[in-house]
Amino acid sequence: MSKSDDANDREELKARLENLHVELQSASTITAEERDVLNKMVVGVLHLGDTKVPAEHRLREILEEKSSAYEAEYPKLAFTMRQILDILSRMGI
Repeated sequence: MSKSDDANDREELKARLENLHVELQSASTITAEERDVLNKMVVGVLHLGDTKVPAEHRLREILEEKSSAYEAEYPKLAFTMRQILDILSRMGI
């Protein structure tokens, strides 16, 4: 992957994570606990590579699990999560 592709993926990832954060705030039936877990996951993805964040596979696992769980009630939220998973995959994460 070229530096340009990597930079583009990182910018796209950041935009999708910001979008996810906004969507989480408007998802009225998501519990405060779930919202907290997802917000921590967003921060974790933003800081991949730091030693203080959960393992990469755990972040992917949370995204995959929640995108399936929210598909019926929050299809836009689930779609954004799948977009993030695609970007992480392209980045080799």
